[in-house]
Amino acid sequence: SWLAWSLCALSVALLMGGVALARMVRSTALELPYGSVGAASSFVLTSAIVLTFSVVGAIVASRHPRNTIGWIFCTVGLEAGLGSLAGGYAEFWLASGWGSQSLGATAAWFASWAWIVQTVAMTFLLLLFPNGRLPSPRWRPVAWLAALGLGGLALSYALDAGTLGDFPQVVNPYGIDSPIVGVVESASSFALVGSMVASAISVIVRARHAGRVERQQIKWLAYGGAVVVGTTLLSILISIWSVTVSIAVINLALLTLPVFTGIAIVRYRLYEIDLIINRTLVYGV
Repeated sequence: SWLAWSLCALSVALLMGGVALARMVRSTALELPYGSVGAASSFVLTSAIVLTFSVVGAIVASRHPRNTIGWIFCTVGLEAGLGSLAGGYAEFWLASGWGSQSLGATAAWFASWAWIVQTVAMTFLLLLFPNGRLPSPRWRPVAWLAALGLGGLALSYALDAGTLGDFPQVVNPYGIDSPIVGVVESASSFALVGSMVASAISVIVRARHAGRVERQQIKWLAYGGAVVVGTTLLSILISIWSVTVSIAVINLALLTLPVFTGIAIVRYRLYEIDLIINRTLVYGV
């Protein structure tokens, strides 16, 4: 319990450090790829990711320490907080010129690709839900495929030569100009997509053999997925007005998954899901 809540506190502290550094120089003429609106939406999204995953992860891990999902959520929150600190320092370094060039470039480099770690939560959430274990040993190849896909994708983004996407003023200090990087990226993307599809199938397999309690838990996860799909369709209309707002809406909708997952795992008001689904359908119509 103390470890889980310590990770939560550390994640929030890293987030606040990154926000403080970024706001110190936000009034300068630093050119960011998405402008001031994009910077504001990115701040809201990062804050939501850190708070949601850290708090839900701490609750799950403190109550069910053997459940891997809680610790995965804690790790995602910690990574998002560290990414916020790195991005804030990179903005501060670019605007003020204060500090080591190698440290500033490394911070910008890390902030540009670290978001990939967050996909771990979405990939392994389906595969390990709700007890934090694989449905059976036969699903181990899917877990290995997901791990290799995520690792290869992170490596290819980290070594991609050229300017950094989030910081176009900085050239990747660790970039490798080689076609092998592109091959690794493509192969990792296919592996990751394949593992995600297989993970979704694993939920269906669990549901077929689930007991009464586990079936209710899967309903919470399915409801969260339905919210994400519905919000994604709505964001298509929003994109006509603003693409930035549309992307922010989709990303914020994704944060409902850890919330509903946490409710299901700790079994908080577990049997109210049927009433919630019914009211959603009625009010939606």
